[in-house]
Amino acid sequence: MEAEGQGFTNGHATWTSAMSSFMLSYLTNVVSSGERTSSGFKKVHYNSCAKAINEKFQTALNGEQIKNHLKTWSRRFAKINRIRKVSGTGWDEDSFTITLDEEHYNGYVKDHKNDADCLNKPLEHFAEMQTIFGNTMATGKFAKDSSAALGEDDEVQNEEVMAHAFTKRMSSCDDNATTSSTSKTRKKAKKRDSEEEGLIAAFRSVGDTLSNAIEKVATGDTDVPDDLFDSLINLPGFEQNHISLYFNYLVAHPHIARAFNKLPFDHKLIWARNFISEKFPGV
Repeated sequence: MEAEGQGFTNGHATWTSAMSSFMLSYLTNVVSSGERTSSGFKKVHYNSCAKAINEKFQTALNGEQIKNHLKTWSRRFAKINRIRKVSGTGWDEDSFTITLDEEHYNGYVKDHKNDADCLNKPLEHFAEMQTIFGNTMATGKFAKDSSAALGEDDEVQNEEVMAHAFTKRMSSCDDNATTSSTSKTRKKAKKRDSEEEGLIAAFRSVGDTLSNAIEKVATGDTDVPDDLFDSLINLPGFEQNHISLYFNYLVAHPHIARAFNKLPFDHKLIWARNFISEKFPGV
């Protein structure tokens, strides 16, 4: 099979930057429309994405190749997040750029040559990656060694990321045999008091942790851009009720709202059009 027009070279899928961009935009729209389940993309999503790419680029990809290529981008996203944690780096939210001053950059890149492509330059498709992988990285669903290069569509085994569970070891007392029933009663009461104190301490700790988590959520992930509605109302071709519906959806999903607001104008049109056509068939 010839590589040109088919998406294959020697039996392996060949991905152009335009095809990758189309795939990420397509799957981002799946997430934005709420079609992706809590367990991730389904086979039907990969197959429909492959069909759309084949129609646009005259290729012959299948759903499994979409799934594998998505894992390639998930490794890219994991690599970006790792580099963002490097001491001395900064983050430009407007251009999605990891910044590092010249002195530190030269020293770091000398030891980490493969990371140079993620430093001091806008990260292509970061908004799409954030939407697709932002809530799934912690589960290990797409995780793998971030040093793997883009374009290697080998079969990737999912890493298992173990969640740290809150545990508290209860203190116990050896109940040595005694001849006095009064002594046994006292020991049981003392043990019960100790257990109750341990439980109370555990509940307090859990309560504090939960309270802190709620406070962080309340002050962080609920913010939407101030000019979000202006961005929507300026999109041509939509009725007011369409705009209001999409605005209501974005406000209910702040992380999607922030990603949408940073997209170029034509991509905003694509996101809005896909959402509206899903809710209003025939529009």
